Amino acid sequence: MTNRLLKVQDLLHKEIALLLIKDIQNPIIKSVTISEVKVSKDLRYSEIYFTSLSKDNEKIGIELNKASGFIRKQLSKSIHLKRLPSIRFTYDDTAERSERIENILKSDSEI
Repeated sequence: MTNRLLKVQDLLHKEIALLLIKDIQNPIIKSVTISEVKVSKDLRYSEIYFTSLSKDNEKIGIELNKASGFIRKQLSKSIHLKRLPSIRFTYDDTAERSERIENILKSDSEI
């Protein structure tokens, strides 16, 4: 991965997290944490991974994707790139998967 791509990912991560705290008025989205940002090599697409303490992650994902146009517009004001990537939000289930694996390992060690 190129250094520029990493910088763009980091910048998007910081700016989107800040936008969610300051500018989004939807109470469903307030409990969201951005865990990772992946940007395509051509900088056209970005996948924003989020986690939440709420159990209704599907609804949060829908609301975030509805707000992606607004978020992208706000990003265009603060980030100066030739091409700002399109944004798609996806729930990051890494913690749940690791917990499930840990439980399987614990149950196997008890046998």
